[in-house]
Amino acid sequence: MSVRAVLDDLAGEPARLDAVVDRLVARIRVDVPEYASVPDQALRLGNQRIVRVAVGDLRESRLPGADELREITAVGADRARQGISLAAVLAAYRVAGDEFWQVLSASARDRGASDSALLRTVELVWQWLDFVTVAAAAAHREVEVRSAREDEHRTGDAVRALLTQPGSDPQRHLWQLGLAPVARFSALRGRLAAGTTVSALREHLSGNGLVVSGADREVLGLLTSSVAPDAEFGTFGIGPPGTAAEAYASYLAAGRALAAARRLRLPGSHRLDTLRLTCVVATEREMTDILANRVLAPLRAKGAYGKDIWRSVVTYLDCGLRVDHTASALHVHANTVRHRLARFTELTGLNVHDPADLAEIWWLTVSVR
Repeated sequence: MSVRAVLDDLAGEPARLDAVVDRLVARIRVDVPEYASVPDQALRLGNQRIVRVAVGDLRESRLPGADELREITAVGADRARQGISLAAVLAAYRVAGDEFWQVLSASARDRGASDSALLRTVELVWQWLDFVTVAAAAAHREVEVRSAREDEHRTGDAVRALLTQPGSDPQRHLWQLGLAPVARFSALRGRLAAGTTVSALREHLSGNGLVVSGADREVLGLLTSSVAPDAEFGTFGIGPPGTAAEAYASYLAAGRALAAARRLRLPGSHRLDTLRLTCVVATEREMTDILANRVLAPLRAKGAYGKDIWRSVVTYLDCGLRVDHTASALHVHANTVRHRLARFTELTGLNVHDPADLAEIWWLTVSVR
């Protein structure tokens, strides 16, 4: 009964309960340095709410009910919003629980509490503390997840506005993204490889840019250095670097590079200046169809032999217009290569020694092979 008497005194005498709260706050301040950023009034109020619930439950030898648990978890949620880490919150619960037990057990012994009574009480105290700590941790985590989601939405909105809305306020978007007013960056547009997550790409680009997700594995972002996504992460177009005023132009260039790379099935990161004329080839479907009808249709009419001719022409270009290297690559005699090249000219009217004709042949090798 002496333990119950101490709890009754705490429940019935606010000054006595406040003295206990003072001890808990002081102990937390010493043992959990991260709590230095929590205002004293907020820390006292939170501990007061928890101690009041704890005293009421311990008097009845019970765990918190739903309403009491909501009151306690609200404190954990507040700490998360104040920027206190979950590890620090758990440490605060631990040291506060230890301090509370020291106060309770010392007062109970002064009133003649038996060892068995103290043992039953300490078991209940730590059972109660474990119960509320789990709930508080869940509330803290929920706030963290919600906050991260809200931050991602804000970041995504700022990135999209900066890149796609040239009439918006670029300086405000830069401030939202934590970038300097004079920052230079490149627009990034891409499509993730199957099985790749935005989180994995962010980790890959850590410290070198911002990436936000879109629909159907599409991503959009800013690159603040020359580091670019590797091919394993998908296909990406990168615009030229520039200031916020040039962001929209970079965004459009990145889109053209991405469209070309996807059309050509080229994974990795690409810029217009690295794709060069292949970017034009990839996006001019009408010209590709015209050339295919004029050049490839006569070869298709020859069946397997036409395929051999076209393969020889493609290999000839790959080998730097060297007949001997082409023959070696195809494992045929050099005269066979010469004969196929001659037949190609007869069937299509294109001469593999004419620069203009070579340009058209190259166009088709890029777009259809």
